[in-house]
Amino acid sequence: MIARTDIFNINFYKKERFHGSYKGMHYRIEKYAPEEGDTVLRVTVWPGPYNFDTTPDEQKTSASYPFTDDGLTEVCDYLNKFHTEHFCD
Repeated sequence: MIARTDIFNINFYKKERFHGSYKGMHYRIEKYAPEEGDTVLRVTVWPGPYNFDTTPDEQKTSASYPFTDDGLTEVCDYLNKFHTEHFCD
């Protein structure tokens, strides 16, 4: 299970992306500022073993959450739920 402390705090995402993996599930968390609307945390998930750039887009799933500490908690919950639903036998 991915713990909330595994994905750092909101200040990290003001300048950096985070790439992680958990039991065959790879993910990227980043700050995303659309042309319209609020800045959000965007989390993208894909199956291993390849990295983000070499994995076809149709194998990636993304979701957006508020760019806040609570949003990071939601990202963590999303990752754990996604892993349970798509990567557990």
